[in-house]
Amino acid sequence: MTRTEDLFRQAFRESPIGMAVLDDAGRYEEVNATFASVLGLSPAAVIGRSFADFTHPDDMVASRDTLRRIRTGQTSSAQFLKRYLSAKGEVVWARVTVSDAPGSHLDPRHRLVVQVEDVTEERRTKDLLTQRTLYDHLTGLANRTLLLDRLALALDAHRDRITTVACAFLDVDHFKVVNDSLGHEAGDSLLVEIARRIQDAVRPGDTVARLGGDEFVVILENVRSRAIAEGVIGAVTQAVQSAVIVESHEIVPTVSVGLALAELDSTAEGLVRAADTAMSAAKESGRARLAAYHPGMRRDAMSKLSVEAELRTAIRDGQLVVFYQPVVDLASRRIIAFEALVRWHHPSRGLLGPDEFIGIAEEANLIVPLGSHVIHEACRFISTHPDFSGRVLVNVSTKQIGSADLTRVVRSALTESGVNPSRLGLEITETGMLMASHAAKSDLEALTALGVDLVIDDFGTGYSALSSVLLNPVSGLKLAREFTLRLGDRSTGDRISIAMATLTMSLDMYGVIEGIETEAQYALARRHGWTYGQGFLFGHPTPEELITIDTDGTVHVPTGDRGAGLAVGLPPTVRPETAPRLPIDDRESRLGLVDPLEQATRDSLASLQGAAPAPGSSSPASHRNGGSAAAGQTSHDRDPFAWTHRSGLDTGVFGVHR
Repeated sequence: MTRTEDLFRQAFRESPIGMAVLDDAGRYEEVNATFASVLGLSPAAVIGRSFADFTHPDDMVASRDTLRRIRTGQTSSAQFLKRYLSAKGEVVWARVTVSDAPGSHLDPRHRLVVQVEDVTEERRTKDLLTQRTLYDHLTGLANRTLLLDRLALALDAHRDRITTVACAFLDVDHFKVVNDSLGHEAGDSLLVEIARRIQDAVRPGDTVARLGGDEFVVILENVRSRAIAEGVIGAVTQAVQSAVIVESHEIVPTVSVGLALAELDSTAEGLVRAADTAMSAAKESGRARLAAYHPGMRRDAMSKLSVEAELRTAIRDGQLVVFYQPVVDLASRRIIAFEALVRWHHPSRGLLGPDEFIGIAEEANLIVPLGSHVIHEACRFISTHPDFSGRVLVNVSTKQIGSADLTRVVRSALTESGVNPSRLGLEITETGMLMASHAAKSDLEALTALGVDLVIDDFGTGYSALSSVLLNPVSGLKLAREFTLRLGDRSTGDRISIAMATLTMSLDMYGVIEGIETEAQYALARRHGWTYGQGFLFGHPTPEELITIDTDGTVHVPTGDRGAGLAVGLPPTVRPETAPRLPIDDRESRLGLVDPLEQATRDSLASLQGAAPAPGSSSPASHRNGGSAAAGQTSHDRDPFAWTHRSGLDTGVFGVHR
């Protein structure tokens, strides 16, 4: 052996780079320790074995082809990434360089010299970055970047085909309620489960992506018709709707879906946008349904954007005005309060009702500044009319309840106007109260600490449990108009009315029945035990300039379409009274509230047949106040105006009340 050969062999053995020599058959003739360590073996365990024994199956064809091209002289060397399988079956990524080593006259055999650098960690880091860049970290689905890339490729591939590409945009219904009520971890768990169900329901080769929040997109390729796409998405929605347990709560999720089919000139961004537009239409039509995109939806969306821009200007320039609808004592028909309802004096379209802009305000997050305006206007109304000794009820949306700004806005309005907090009432829907019971209880408690009371509005139209709603610091409720319309049916409508009137008295709360439009409804409401009422029979929403209040407290509202012609006396002063409140800190009282509620409902229904309340049943009021109510005292025995020092908020009350 020459000195040069000796040095070469020493360098081969001690090289920090893995080195090996392959014979013509692809077997290892020599390997150094570094190469063997990459495979987790000793050099002796590798020598004599084929390169194929350690090559990842997915890289086998490419490896054979590279070696063939070098042996046949097509190239003298090649460098590439390759996956090896170690002795433990682990995947090892390596940067491989293969060079030709021709034989000599002394040894004519053809050999290949292989150099291997382990880049597994480098590859893992790259894969992690790719994962973060192209995949959603929570669900593992494709993210927006990867979605648009795959969609663009799919659109290009289908340009000359008879089939097309469909894009479905899915939005989880009422997801915010889950997030706000059960917490973000519970919300994340639900999203992961929904993602799994969507992925399992689509066809092989379809792409499922999460765009963020509760939005998912499904890309369907090789679609021959809209019916086929709707069939696949129908299977997806069916899979999503199975019950799932999250934080010990059973949830049945639903999705609103927008579907768009690609045209010849479609772009990836445009197709997703079209599906998103259709999804918004599905939500507006009732949620938990599918809407297929058509060009008219685009025009509607542009119109909404225009209204949104105009609404921003309206809030800034003072185009929003507040109308006031009376709330009366049913026994005397005296006006004891007003409800503040917003309208829009549009510069070109005239006076607009809330149905034309409140929904857009909610979607555009303009409801918070809009609501702030109404609260300030209500306080200004009270301070401007010192002879009016009642209160004004203002509604807030669920978005206002969840914002940390609500308490600050109320404080500011009260301070600027100098109004006593007891003169302002806030109305909240059942849904809003359910959310507030978890996400914003401290905000509600701060408001009640100020002296502002809370009322549940449109009671009976939400989906929350009665006990969950009434565990909050509320002082009254308003029965939704839907039930008033059913008065006199001698069945469900009357039973519900009697039951709820009884509940309000049993809980020592005040109740207002909404939507009274006829004398017959008025008579039934009184007969069922309601103390206060509201509706077109007593007055329509009226602009402030048409309301007059005499120095003796007499309130005049207009006649005709704008009111019922009431000119009713109101005492110039109202006796203050501490409002009874539901316990908010006493855990035992809260947990014990459910049974009395159920008992009161059964008792009231039993009274329809002349049955007496169940022996020994206790009034819910005793659970709330720590003792029984005064013997013989009814809601009419108490000061009928005491409740005007309590109140509530809501979304619907920006609208038209009757």
